[in-house]
Amino acid sequence: MAARPTAKPAPRPAPAADARQRLRGRNIAVALGLLAWVVLIFVITIVKLKGG
Repeated sequence: MAARPTAKPAPRPAPAADARQRLRGRNIAVALGLLAWVVLIFVITIVKLKGG
C-alpha cells in the first residue's frame, strides 16, 4: 500500500482588489437573479391558487 502524501498544498494568494470587486458584483447579480426567480414563482403560484 502506497503512503499518502502528507504535504499540504501551498495557500492561494489573495485575489487582487479589482478581482474581488468583480467577484462581488457577480455575486450580487446572481443573488438578484435568484431573488427575481423566487418572486416570479411566488407570484405565479398565488395567481394559479386564486384561479386567475
